[in-house]
Amino acid sequence: MAQAQVIRAAEGERYGPASPLFKHGSLTGAPFDFLVVNMDYLSGPPLHVHELQHDTFYVVEGVLTVQIADEVIELKPGDFASVPPGVPHTFDNTRKDQPPVKLCNVMTPGGLDAFFVKLTEDGTPPDPAKFAAVGAQCGMTFVGPPLAVRLGLTK
Repeated sequence: MAQAQVIRAAEGERYGPASPLFKHGSLTGAPFDFLVVNMDYLSGPPLHVHELQHDTFYVVEGVLTVQIADEVIELKPGDFASVPPGVPHTFDNTRKDQPPVKLCNVMTPGGLDAFFVKLTEDGTPPDPAKFAAVGAQCGMTFVGPPLAVRLGLTK
């Protein structure tokens, strides 16, 4: 019989100072990763595709801008978006006047933490080539720029 798991608020893994708090499957025993993200202005990833993972977002505080395929939408508190494998997507806090956007991100199946482990294990800062190489190892392909570039935003 499977054992229930309780993971406290401060428990989880961070893979760098700006990393979200992962409550990943290897920690929880669950078949998914659960991330608590406080997204700073223009800190989102490039447009990407997951080979196997369903990427789901639930906004707790603030407005999150999400690109799914070619459509750009804004998610407000209580809004939910789910992106199936193979669909290009990205997300970001594109409002300079708001504090970090708080969101929950669920990846099914789990395993996204492997990307961050590999990205940070050699201690060198990530660059686009490193993102692409590590992403390919982890079933993720980068297919376009971050939203800041698409929307012409600067810090």
